Amino acid sequence: MSYIVTWGRDNRRTVSTVQELDAALDEATDSGTPRVVGIYPPEHFAGDASPWDEPAPPALQIGAGHPDRAFVLWLAADGGIGVDDDLPPWPQGVADIAFDYAGDPVFAGADRARVGPSSAREAAREFVETGVRPTCVRWVEQPA
Repeated sequence: MSYIVTWGRDNRRTVSTVQELDAALDEATDSGTPRVVGIYPPEHFAGDASPWDEPAPPALQIGAGHPDRAFVLWLAADGGIGVDDDLPPWPQGVADIAFDYAGDPVFAGADRARVGPSSAREAAREFVETGVRPTCVRWVEQPA
């Protein structure tokens, strides 16, 4: 199966393998700017579809490009935030990280940036390989 990897404004790459995914993630993070990277089945881009429409196939978003923290969001009816239990708690007094989402900041801190960069990449790889919610992280509900 193929997926469309998106980041920034108008950046899209079609990937079918982990190697192609890794190349797209490397390209997305080359600038050193933390970014929201979406990994979507092609159906999300059919016609007037939105990644938030249901019953669209599941998708994944990751926060990539920060040296210490990342996030993993499962975009599906059973959505959630990925957690790496081996990661230390968010440091007290540290500001949230601004991840670029097509020119707008998406802030992630203690509630969302709950994995390290390698765990986020591993979750993305697992999703591209299996098409199902990654098992390499623990899942919790998104805060209301």
